[in-house]
Amino acid sequence: MRLKHTLPEILARLIVTFFGLFMLALGIDLTILADLGTDALTSPALAASTLLEPHYPFFTVGNTLICLHVLLVLMQIALLRRNYAPVQLLQVLMSLTLGFMVDALLPCVKQLPVPDYTAQLGYTLLACVVCAFGIFSFVKANLVPLPAEGFCLALSRTFKLKFSLVKVGLDCVMVILAIIFSLIFLGTVVGVREGTLICASTIGLIIGLFFHIFPYWDKLFAAVGHRIRAEKEDCFE
Repeated sequence: MRLKHTLPEILARLIVTFFGLFMLALGIDLTILADLGTDALTSPALAASTLLEPHYPFFTVGNTLICLHVLLVLMQIALLRRNYAPVQLLQVLMSLTLGFMVDALLPCVKQLPVPDYTAQLGYTLLACVVCAFGIFSFVKANLVPLPAEGFCLALSRTFKLKFSLVKVGLDCVMVILAIIFSLIFLGTVVGVREGTLICASTIGLIIGLFFHIFPYWDKLFAAVGHRIRAEKEDCFE
């Protein structure tokens, strides 16, 4: 978080951050509804939740996702140690918010009709757009990264690796863990299907598209910051 931001601008960024989390949670729930596979990070959480929730109601998809995110935060701390900035602990708050939103929205999303495979595919593509806009908004707010990205940054900094390669590697590990876990404990693959590949191949491209066609978050932050700075300048005239 850059301290040069004014308080109103920080509040505007927080609002956009939580809006981004809302959109991301909605996109995750749409992939669950479509049942063609979720994004890479959600797939192990969904597999674990499918196994545990019938016996331990606490382990909803959202809560299991929170546990996974907190583990990634702890791994960041272990990697960076004294170089870990305390402000990055806000990632835990973001994780709690995202997990809560996933669980809160899922019953509503599951009311949508899914008559056939075409509808499943349509929901998956819609989920990609919604997730992409959520991630785009979160990135534009520029407060703290999500735990997965934070872990990739920590790994990249510690071992001098390219962030893009680390991110691809983490996604692959998550998908492999979801497949192994679900095959061993559920006897079938849960959370990983063609939709997972669709998410992996399209979300990044759509985020890039939003960076080109949606400048309004930057304009909002600039407008808020400019207004406050203008008021200060007027006071000294």
